[in-house]
Amino acid sequence: DSDLVPVGMIAVAPSVIVVNPAVPAKTLKEFAEWAKGRGANGVNWSTAGTASTPHFVAEMLKEAGVPGVNVVPYKSGSEGVTAVIAGNVEATSEASIVVLPQVKAGKLRALATTWDKISAAPEIPTTKDSGFPTVRIGHWAGLFAPKGTPQPILDKMAAELLAVVKSKDFADKLVPSGIE
Repeated sequence: DSDLVPVGMIAVAPSVIVVNPAVPAKTLKEFAEWAKGRGANGVNWSTAGTASTPHFVAEMLKEAGVPGVNVVPYKSGSEGVTAVIAGNVEATSEASIVVLPQVKAGKLRALATTWDKISAAPEIPTTKDSGFPTVRIGHWAGLFAPKGTPQPILDKMAAELLAVVKSKDFADKLVPSGIE
């Protein structure tokens, strides 16, 4: 039983599957074929540690039939992304806000987003459009209040939050960075 109650959703940062530009795959299907062709070596996939979102994406890819995804845990998402850029591992997934600047700079290649289309990068296909509909996850942020908060206060907080989230200022600040 939680000590918190939900007030409302703030935003979702889609996870983006990325590879080092030296990886020959340009699509998620090509990545799966490339991984299959690597046999026992497989593909090294950095994570932000056990039970992190990149770890879940790796496991979802395995369940979807992508062979040889070797999970390599790092201390943080930024270390995992740096490992892909450096060529120490071939692939990972991380929140759009983290990887889109690296993709735009040519340091990473985006294969697919694990959520819906990203407004700031509509050219990146979804995992569903890429033939992997079960690979779906996003980094979400929400607002919670202590359990027992009176309902009128929760209602007021929810209404105020919704007004902010639907505002142009809010969208203008978050959407360009890859947050929906």
